[in-house]
Amino acid sequence: MTDISRCPIHEINPMLPQNLVDPWLMNKRLRDEAPVFQDPNSGIFFISRYADVVAMATDPQTFSSVMPGANTRGVNADDPELAAIMADAYPNVPTMLTQDPPLQRRYRKFVDGAFAPRNLKKLEPYIEQISNELIDDFADAGRCEFLEAFGIPLPLNVIASQIGTPLADLGLLRRWTEAFIGNLSQQLDKEGIREAARGMVEFQKYFVERMEERRANPTDDILSMVVNASIDGEKPIDNAEGLSMLSQILVAGNETTAASLTEGIWLLIQNPDQYEILRNDLTAERISDFVEEVLRYSSPSSNMFRRATRDVTLHGVTIPENAICFARFASANQDEAQFEDAQRFDITRTNLKEHVAFGKGIHHCLGAALARREMNIGFKVVFERLENFRLADGAEPPQFSPNALLHGLTGLDVAFDVIR
Repeated sequence: MTDISRCPIHEINPMLPQNLVDPWLMNKRLRDEAPVFQDPNSGIFFISRYADVVAMATDPQTFSSVMPGANTRGVNADDPELAAIMADAYPNVPTMLTQDPPLQRRYRKFVDGAFAPRNLKKLEPYIEQISNELIDDFADAGRCEFLEAFGIPLPLNVIASQIGTPLADLGLLRRWTEAFIGNLSQQLDKEGIREAARGMVEFQKYFVERMEERRANPTDDILSMVVNASIDGEKPIDNAEGLSMLSQILVAGNETTAASLTEGIWLLIQNPDQYEILRNDLTAERISDFVEEVLRYSSPSSNMFRRATRDVTLHGVTIPENAICFARFASANQDEAQFEDAQRFDITRTNLKEHVAFGKGIHHCLGAALARREMNIGFKVVFERLENFRLADGAEPPQFSPNALLHGLTGLDVAFDVIR
């Protein structure tokens, strides 16, 4: 294993699994020594400093979100089995996250209403209800695997209700989320890629049926908003566009929130001084501070692709036209130039909301307000009912999953005391 602290900067490989699992020392070296770093293996340019990441995210004219290979089925001619799996798949269509203005704004406006403040306010009792029901299922045991018991099912229940899928199908939604995440990881072997493709095709077939149902009988949910929308009142959203939008909403609507909910508990276990501050002040304001610091520190959407639309010179490095770049949001959120003592978890920071965990600019996360509500309400219920979180007896410290775009724990075995 390469020693990041000792190897020459040009030998760092940011895509190695160990550097995806534990990127923090590498991120610091890149910020300090090579804020614009071209990976010699992939050719990707990594942008690591806060100011540069923000500038990049707010300049879609220079850094496009449309990647090469858009409007394809992702078929690899060298793998006939994968080609057979994808033969009936709908093409990948750039829509919200993977599109540029003006089309990006048109796609996004179709679902903006679902995340409007008045609609999210109506969701709050449901979020609280689900949080309590989940805790009811494991509280008496005095321990749980928090990711599976609470982190995943809370946002998955909420986004399923918003999309308009039956709660009986939560297992399917979770499996398809994992397929999409695996595809994003850049870490799958050939069989893993095939398995992820099978999941994505299953997802498409399921939702094409649901979309046809909503075209015939619209209801008050995101699925109906998507399939009954039209661009400029003329071109109806087709199945490929609708599937692209739904896949982005599904993954963004549950995976990143699950990661932050789970890492939030782990961060408190690791930082008992901050846990004490929170336990002594369980006001809405303090819980909100805690949530924002968890988002900054955990940065579940750690990187995001962009494509240079022209030659750009930054910090003396020329990024050529059409080069692929990584906006490193996780690195930006631990930039010492922006956050004092940035590697310290501190819920009393004065600039908590300056983090870019939800991105910046036109691609600021559509579901940011929903994620904040889920975390604020979910943590409030957790801390009202459970305390003294610690690793469960015999449990190993949790590990992070290697993923090029997302950063989250693979699980968290915790013990706790029930507040009577």
